Amino acid sequence: MLGQLFGAAGLITEGATWPSAVRVEHGALARLPELFRHPLLHSIDALAERYRGPLSFGRGLRSPQTFDSQANAASLLQLGLTVFLQDLGPVLPGTPVFLRALERELGVAPGSARLSAFASAGDDGVSCHYDAEEVISIQLLGRKTFHVAPMTEIAVPYGAQFGPDMVAVENLYEQARHGFPDPAGAVFESHDMQPGSVLFLPRGTWHRTEALEPSLSLSIVIRPPVLADALLGWLRPWLLGDARWRVPLYGAAAEQADALQGLLGELAARLTDDAATAVLAWNSLPSVDSSELLRVPGSRLVVTPAAPGRVQLVVSALDRDWRARVTFDSEVPAVLVPVIEWLQARETAFDLAGLSRELPGVVRGDLRQLLEVLVKANALRQLVPR
Repeated sequence: MLGQLFGAAGLITEGATWPSAVRVEHGALARLPELFRHPLLHSIDALAERYRGPLSFGRGLRSPQTFDSQANAASLLQLGLTVFLQDLGPVLPGTPVFLRALERELGVAPGSARLSAFASAGDDGVSCHYDAEEVISIQLLGRKTFHVAPMTEIAVPYGAQFGPDMVAVENLYEQARHGFPDPAGAVFESHDMQPGSVLFLPRGTWHRTEALEPSLSLSIVIRPPVLADALLGWLRPWLLGDARWRVPLYGAAAEQADALQGLLGELAARLTDDAATAVLAWNSLPSVDSSELLRVPGSRLVVTPAAPGRVQLVVSALDRDWRARVTFDSEVPAVLVPVIEWLQARETAFDLAGLSRELPGVVRGDLRQLLEVLVKANALRQLVPR
């Protein structure tokens, strides 16, 4: 995958330079993965007309301001604006498969990568800023110039993009105790991008672009959880699973401090007892083998006869508007019917080992596969291992 984008060496094999160094390679579009040669990407107008997902727009060479919009991307381009198509997954066939393969190659959690697109008129681009994520830019149509420089004030920045005259997000303040990043003294290098050019930007790289003609480029944005995300993602649900951490703070401050002190002592002990393995496992698609599961309220499992030895399983779950949506509809082996009935009646948390003991006649591998399906279908929720 990376070998097709950056030659045989890719990026991973360079050790210390990944993901810390800018890299650019030029060549024919034909060398790139098939996804980037899809007919929908042969025309800016064709992609803009088809796209109906989240987008933002601006006039990057005149102002750093961007605006989220539900407008038609093609109409915005006709006004000479630069348009950012934030998620091509639903519109460009093959995108999810490509991104999951890339994530596996990089060793990052599923969902860490997304594919977006920038479309610019011939006299526009994006203003100077850095991103708090890795970006691989692939030029497909037209020519544009990237001006890039390292941002040295904050190591491994976290949060959102930032640049001159941009709003600082809340979590930037703690990172900027020694001053907010300023590109005024940075030394920029220029990279002329043409169809087939690929540029890798580590997080925290100043960059601005100028389109020399109508331009279309794709951006592979890579944003895996950071260590703080991993810890907090595990810690909050773990704490809330203990009623003592849910006690409201009424009463004298001294009493509250005494209660907290005891709990902090227990937490410190827990964090030194093989916690790293649990934290990282929980943040990288935990296995149903190592976590308890609980039925999602409002979910339903309906079984009807199908082919011999098979049944049709339809799973529905409530969405955010409290409307029941079908989240799985497929045939499964009839041997799983007792399992499905058991799950339908289960009101408390359980684990795979306990389910296997309850239903010893069903192969454990079949149980695991069904549970994985039901987790993806939002009928079961995995709980933090305690």
